[in-house]
Amino acid sequence: MTPIHPLTRFLGIAMAMLIVLGSIPLPAQAATQTAEIAILTVASAQAIVEEWAAAYAAQQPEFAYSVVSFSSADELTALLPGADVVFVEETQAELPIDFECRTISRVYMPLPGLAARYLASQHCGDSIAPDTPLKAGFLRFVVSADGQQIAIERELLPEVVEVVDQGGVTVRIPQPVRRIVAGYGVATYYTYVVGARDRIVAAGYVGMGGPAAKDAMRRIDPGFDQRFTAMSVIGQQEINVEELAALRPDVVFASARTQWISTVEELGIPVIRFEGETPERLKEAMTLTGAILGPDAANRAAEFNNLYDETVTRIGAQTAAQPIRPRVYFSGTTPLRTVSRDMYQTAMIELAGGVSVSQELTGYWNDVNLEQVALWDPDVIFVPTYGGATVEAITASEEWQIVRAVQEGRVYQLPQFISPWDTPVPDSLLGIIWMAQKLHPDQNLDCAAQVQSFYHRFYEYAMPAEEAQALCR
Repeated sequence: MTPIHPLTRFLGIAMAMLIVLGSIPLPAQAATQTAEIAILTVASAQAIVEEWAAAYAAQQPEFAYSVVSFSSADELTALLPGADVVFVEETQAELPIDFECRTISRVYMPLPGLAARYLASQHCGDSIAPDTPLKAGFLRFVVSADGQQIAIERELLPEVVEVVDQGGVTVRIPQPVRRIVAGYGVATYYTYVVGARDRIVAAGYVGMGGPAAKDAMRRIDPGFDQRFTAMSVIGQQEINVEELAALRPDVVFASARTQWISTVEELGIPVIRFEGETPERLKEAMTLTGAILGPDAANRAAEFNNLYDETVTRIGAQTAAQPIRPRVYFSGTTPLRTVSRDMYQTAMIELAGGVSVSQELTGYWNDVNLEQVALWDPDVIFVPTYGGATVEAITASEEWQIVRAVQEGRVYQLPQFISPWDTPVPDSLLGIIWMAQKLHPDQNLDCAAQVQSFYHRFYEYAMPAEEAQALCR
């Protein structure tokens, strides 16, 4: 039997509903188009949806569309099987539809309370329908700075957003934000996770030292090299102010400890200060990033924060019954440099079901001696991926053989895909899972599956299973 094209189903159902309800308008163009994207929208959003669709069609001439609205749950249910793109109230984001060999995209949030999704595939197997890129592209446009501008002009979004940053400073940021300079390499990843990488014009990337991380970033972001090399000097300690000014950023992301902030602010450029050295501050940083970049970014930030809470709660439940919490020494760029209780790594160890042996230390990185490490006698030693740190620097040393973790072969280097998993970046959630797996190997924490899901969900990267398994080894 020849399959019925979704548009044919859509128009047939729409006409039936028109006869029954007498309240569903169909654009005249729908009768003449043969490959339209069928857009279904809640009636209250019809005007803005039509404006978004017209603006996207002006950019993409191949984007032909029809817009049909609904006013009740019954109308939504009746019209939904023929739709390609759907705009609903946020409470209806979980669409009442179940069909074979088609997929439903993630939720896009172009306005507070308005959720959108596209129905992606018309074929079984691995093939993707030719119009799928248009559906995805349309919704990406809707939540982009251009889409936000249209909503701002209709007074559906504010012209200025005011936030209190993590340095306690109130900052006013004109909307929409189109150009970001991320001078704090940790905040760069916040921007990726909230779906705004295309707004970055220059950025530092924490831990981006070796070729493997750069190759991974290129797979995730084809524009990485341009963003990474856009400025000759960009970092927490120093930045080329002349190059920054030439890039005309709408906002600059910086660490709260950065020294050059006042110089940039004198240029009239808003600066957002970040400080994410605890799980709470990391989640706060994600919320702050979302608030600056629009409703969809805010929704993605909330999704990340919810996943963070759900994951650490699950790990806590699995490890709480363990009779012993392993004692952990976290080394730094040299074996005798370790973390303090004020650092994010200590919180990660605790969330993973361990105890940091250096938790009484304060400040930032502390230098200690081997006698102190021997007194602590950790069960496990974790080593970072940056600064030339290696497992062999510890395990190959005769002096370190007095430490239990070395004797028992429990010295591990944390993974890194695009960023070090022990820094306060979103990917650190995977570092907590990995730590918990090393500290409690008898617990099933699904590390590889969690890694694949995370990078697909927040970086839109389909990681092969073997790559995820290698990271979790």
